[in-house]
Amino acid sequence: MFPRRLYGRFFAHRRFWLLLSLFLFLSSAQASSHKWIALFAKGTGFTEQAYDSRGDWRELAQVVNERRSQGYEISALENGGGLWFVVFSKGTPYRQTHLRRAKNWDDLVALFKKKQKEGFKMLDLERGSGRWVALFAKDDRYTDQTLSVVRNWEDIDLMIRSKWREGYDVIDIEHGRSTWIALFTKGAGYTNQRLAMSRKFPRFMEIIQERWKDDYCLISLEHGYKRWIGIFAKNAPCTDEGYVSTRDWSDFNDEIKRRWKNGYHIIGIAEGW
Repeated sequence: MFPRRLYGRFFAHRRFWLLLSLFLFLSSAQASSHKWIALFAKGTGFTEQAYDSRGDWRELAQVVNERRSQGYEISALENGGGLWFVVFSKGTPYRQTHLRRAKNWDDLVALFKKKQKEGFKMLDLERGSGRWVALFAKDDRYTDQTLSVVRNWEDIDLMIRSKWREGYDVIDIEHGRSTWIALFTKGAGYTNQRLAMSRKFPRFMEIIQERWKDDYCLISLEHGYKRWIGIFAKNAPCTDEGYVSTRDWSDFNDEIKRRWKNGYHIIGIAEGW
């Protein structure tokens, strides 16, 4: 028999390795379920695209400046897995794109109002590196914009329907710091907007296929609080839409280049589980 002291140590070590194995298994399972999604379409008006990813915000800002000096505008932005991913395009209907950060909701609202007075419109909003990051541009299509915030997902539908009745379209929904922020605009020209949500990615892909069969375009895809969220609309500037889902970053790069060769352009990036 084991001496009592050795017996206790044996089972203590056994419990330690069991817990460590369980932790590594769960971490591996979570990592394997993480995915990047790229939305593609034809008929966007884009003539050329490029993309870059950086883990450091300052390095990203430098890349943005370099790309803009080459005639590109920022057309998509995403943060996930410790990376900032930015898509740059030529032939966009907007100009003078730039990124600005805000610490919290109050700072974001102040930034939003300041940019409105300067004649800029918000095109996208992301949460990353402990900040809200907004994409602004000069965009003559949009006539009016507003931001709304709610705490609970259950209030999202009520908020969106209220804005629809006021003549707004929702163009972005983002989750961060226990809040949901939605960006609404007038002048987008969309019709028959619809919102879809699913906790399971395979089910959400089924929803996308169903909407495409009804001639809807997926104009925004987000993941937040264990939910995949899609904004669909008709009369959107895209045709023959598609997507790529991959867990491996190198495969993601290869798929993007393959789609470009077939005449598609990136219209959105998302990541989640």
